[in-house]
Amino acid sequence: MAVSADASVVTTQKKLKRNSQSREVWERLKSRPTSMIALFGVLILIFVAIFADLLIPYEVAIRQVAANKLLPPGTPGHLLGTDHFGRDMLARIIHGARTALLIGVTSAGASLLISTILACLCAMFGGWVDNIIMRVIDVISCIPGLVVALAICAALGNGIPQLIVALTFSGLPMHTKMVRSVALRVSQMDYIESAVALGGSPGYIMYRHLFPNLTSIMIINGTAQVSINIMMGATLGFIGLGIKAPTPEWGTMLAEGLNFMLRNQYMVLIPGLILAISALLINTLGDSLRDAFDPQLKGRA
Repeated sequence: MAVSADASVVTTQKKLKRNSQSREVWERLKSRPTSMIALFGVLILIFVAIFADLLIPYEVAIRQVAANKLLPPGTPGHLLGTDHFGRDMLARIIHGARTALLIGVTSAGASLLISTILACLCAMFGGWVDNIIMRVIDVISCIPGLVVALAICAALGNGIPQLIVALTFSGLPMHTKMVRSVALRVSQMDYIESAVALGGSPGYIMYRHLFPNLTSIMIINGTAQVSINIMMGATLGFIGLGIKAPTPEWGTMLAEGLNFMLRNQYMVLIPGLILAISALLINTLGDSLRDAFDPQLKGRA
């Protein structure tokens, strides 16, 4: 009974500590107007991506109407105008947000999960395991991420699954190195050594002790990687290695608009601005989260 009571007390203390840390992070975010603007903007982007079909049906984004070609913004029924196929630009922007977030979030999440597991293996076992993993990561990091993504997309072909695989693989080196540096420091803590001495399995120790202490770096890295992957996905779409037509995608819209830039600048300006603003909002939120989770900034936010 005494052991059970002690375990209950420890569990309660951990929950209180997590709640207090979350509350502190939220208070520090609220104290910065730029953080709240970025958070609000990202939430709007997520809302648009999730409820795109309710806002404007997908059929409107891909429907080609010859009589509506190159209508300027402000035309009744076409707030942002139409493209050279007569497709509504607003519908394509909205459904392009879904495509961008699907690619960015999925590839960033997969890359972060794989790299965190690799980093934890390096921290837990060290020695030859650490050497093999890091030498492979070093080889991959010698090649720019965009070049890696280009090679994978060229080999696998166009499509959302292929693009997610390419961006996942290209993001592994940066995440693995950053998470490994934190995991090595955490693995030297007394409670980790105590868990090892008590016979805890590596898998249990990683899940119970390492992963929870890597949450902040994972959130920060994941947010930054979402922005990077959205930009890289648009870059691949711009050069023809991204999403297959007629799926709405911001990079493809930019490429299509180049041929009409002299007379119909809105075909380039609209998707370009949306892409730049989305990346700026996500990057700003990532920077704000980094500052909020940094204990050295306490009291100065």
